[in-house]
Amino acid sequence: MVGEGPYLISDLDRRGQRRSFIERYDHSLKTMIPVRPYARLAPNPVDDAGLFSFATFSWLTPVMVKGYKHTLTVDTLPPLSPYDSSDTNAKRFRILWDEEVERVGPEEASLGRVVWKFQRTRVLMDIVANILCIIMAAVGPTVLIHQILQQTESVSRNVWVGVGLCIALFATEFTKVLFWALAWAINYRTAIRLKVAVSTLVFENLVSFKTLAHISVGEVLNILSSDSYSLFEAALFCPLPATIPILMAVCAVYAFFILGPTALVGISVYAIFIPIQMFMAKLNSAFRRSAISVTDKRVQTMNEFLTCVKLIKMCAWEKSFTKTIQDIRKRERKLLEKAGFIQSGNSALAPIASTIAIVLTFTCHILLRRRLTAPVAFSVIAMFNVMKFSIAILPFSVKAMAEANVSLRRMKKILIDKSPPSYITQPEDPDTVLLLANATLTWDQETSLKSDLKKVQNQKKHFLKKQRLEAYSSSSSAQGAAGPEEQSGSPKLVLHNINFVVRKGKVLGVCGNVGSGKSSLIAALLGQMQLQQGIVAVNGTVAYVSQQAWIFHGNVRENILFGEKYDHQR
Repeated sequence: MVGEGPYLISDLDRRGQRRSFIERYDHSLKTMIPVRPYARLAPNPVDDAGLFSFATFSWLTPVMVKGYKHTLTVDTLPPLSPYDSSDTNAKRFRILWDEEVERVGPEEASLGRVVWKFQRTRVLMDIVANILCIIMAAVGPTVLIHQILQQTESVSRNVWVGVGLCIALFATEFTKVLFWALAWAINYRTAIRLKVAVSTLVFENLVSFKTLAHISVGEVLNILSSDSYSLFEAALFCPLPATIPILMAVCAVYAFFILGPTALVGISVYAIFIPIQMFMAKLNSAFRRSAISVTDKRVQTMNEFLTCVKLIKMCAWEKSFTKTIQDIRKRERKLLEKAGFIQSGNSALAPIASTIAIVLTFTCHILLRRRLTAPVAFSVIAMFNVMKFSIAILPFSVKAMAEANVSLRRMKKILIDKSPPSYITQPEDPDTVLLLANATLTWDQETSLKSDLKKVQNQKKHFLKKQRLEAYSSSSSAQGAAGPEEQSGSPKLVLHNINFVVRKGKVLGVCGNVGSGKSSLIAALLGQMQLQQGIVAVNGTVAYVSQQAWIFHGNVRENILFGEKYDHQR
């Protein structure tokens, strides 16, 4: 409903000047028009929807009718709205994140603050819709029903007054449902944009790394699936309870006005139950956080199992690995069961709190020998039910917020990680394709930061001056692929003192025992290891055919073209 246009990413236009409110939200403000029957310009019908169509999701009706008449395919579905695309939202989120990092530094940067800036306009609009929904929900049952019941007990009854009150009650209930649907429509679209933006940003950072030695495959899968969905739930549920303080204040004042001081008993019950719900939601989140770490370990173990399945079957290790995976899954299931039990109990507190509040309020009122009439009783019951309607969302919101905080910390770790500078240089001799001179490499990432590009350049110049003839005359001289481990605290050298040169037009094969460092040597030439000393030089580009088969979900042509246009003649 409210958001940035696909062609206007930040608050600044192309001239560097800050855009006005109308320029920023021109498209979004058009959604506030109740009905837009002649708007048919956008490729996606949701972008041409009016307020009623957007809130009631009636813009989906043509698609549903088409699906009823014919089978829906990817080609017949309307294209994705440009306002919800990953390109638009990821660019805008990247700008906000870069501004945050530039302002306070990568360590102090708050990903949560960036998330708030990314969606704050939509959240504020959602809160406005929620406030209007609560007002309509409170006015109908408390004021109008109270007046209708008084009208039925009145001696001088006016039929038209009663009809007017009934029509007003229908109008308030209809408006309440409309604003409630509008709040959910805003939240769903906000959650989609947030999930797409953060997931794309994290994926781009992961792709920029030469190697994922600092993060496991299981953690990557969980971040791009579970953690991104946690942000989706947070954007969906967290704005809804923002109106609970307003609701409790309004209901307390109104109940005190029609019932007297005994109404504070029921309000106190809700005030006691809210902290209990929040505590149980945080406890649930603690169990889920523990389950996430166990899930990471399970996915990582399964990945290792599938990667090395031939070796496992050859050595008859199936039972041992099966028992390990089952034990990890058993721990994960126990944690998830505990979280599920707590969540179920927390969800049951909302109707229980409403019943206890009503019973205690009326009991105290009668014991104090105060007068209780039908209009007053029905009005108080309706008011407490309105409070139950809003407080029932609180456990889901607290749970989503706690899980989102954990997810944001995990995602921030990836966003602030930087790929170390490339140690691969260009050989001075144009006839040389590959050159390794006294190269010592390791997989340890922390020590790689100590190797500076300037140091590599100086080593290269010094080596080429003194040992040019000796190095270029040797065809292949590998002095220990698996080097000795240094003193405690220093990295384990995987490739130690490697020297060889490959000239243009030559074919070089590397053979050796399992674990002798053949794959590590290829990884060193690709820039995926960490250079401790020596020189690694590559002339031109490198084509690498992996030892493992890798295809993405698509046909053979798509796996060959990788997004490029198909050239039939070629």
